[in-house]
Amino acid sequence: MGIKRYFLVSLIYMLAIGLYVYSFNGEGYTLEFFGLSLSFPVAFWMVLPVFILVIASIGHLVFYNFKDFLYKRAWKKDSEVFHEAAKNRILGEEVNASYKTDGFKFAGKMLQAMKFDPSLPSSFIEEDIANASAIAVSVANGNYEDLKKYKLSKENPLVLQNTLNRLKVEPKYALEILKNCKELEGELCKKAYDALLDFASFNEIKRYNFPIDKQTFRRMMERYLNSDDSFDMDVKSIEEMLEQLNAERTDYLELARKIKGKLSPDSLIALFEKMYNAKGIVAADAYLYVLYDLQMIDKIREILLNSDPEEFVKFRTLLFLRDNGKSINIDTFLNV
Repeated sequence: MGIKRYFLVSLIYMLAIGLYVYSFNGEGYTLEFFGLSLSFPVAFWMVLPVFILVIASIGHLVFYNFKDFLYKRAWKKDSEVFHEAAKNRILGEEVNASYKTDGFKFAGKMLQAMKFDPSLPSSFIEEDIANASAIAVSVANGNYEDLKKYKLSKENPLVLQNTLNRLKVEPKYALEILKNCKELEGELCKKAYDALLDFASFNEIKRYNFPIDKQTFRRMMERYLNSDDSFDMDVKSIEEMLEQLNAERTDYLELARKIKGKLSPDSLIALFEKMYNAKGIVAADAYLYVLYDLQMIDKIREILLNSDPEEFVKFRTLLFLRDNGKSINIDTFLNV
């Protein structure tokens, strides 16, 4: 029963009591109270306790109705907060929302510990939750989605995965990513640099000044040696990169085998002779390989003659077999 209806019924009840009492006793009654004299009909004094009880009960109803109002308002607010938190959790955000009602406090703590699994089937009635779920699934499946409207944090795993997805379909987006990469740390920066190696010019790659490892050097050499690729770099830069990555004998030998078709014989000899003079034994196999490939046998004999008999055993064997009429494939023999 509503307060208004309760008050109206109580008023009718009090009026009925008053009229009933007044109908058989219309006399007055004087009440002495701390020196005060109050004179009212007997019917009034009979109705007064009921009136006081009605006022007290109305106060009780108002208090608990107000308390219920506050709870419902808090529950509605918590419901909205939880709804938003659930959407953010689906999108990979960390949620730390505060709640006022006990039920949502527990649900909120459970939500923090949960993680949305896009590989499992899900069905949501709320449109925005369903849309968030569909986007999370799409990103997990390798698609690029526009996430700007959700205002997700940069560290969000879904944002990182979405950026990687964009990088796959739009390799030049690597230029935007690398603007924020001071070093090659983190998967995103590494992937962006990896994509950069596939399309950028040597000068663009060099501009980032990231450390060169053997894998990066091989990638650039593949492009440099590919006649269909416009990628170009000077010989001096090749030398500098070999120095930077602390190239070993096998690295110089592999370079000699691959680059021999790119450079002219004179340029090839000049390059590896310079490396041999600078690096000594480390670049010696590569230099001897180039000389043998160009059939500069006398030069090879000169180098072998002035070296330790225990050095360059394979090349000594190669010359011995050649001198005895054996045709040997140098690449197979040296395993390069």
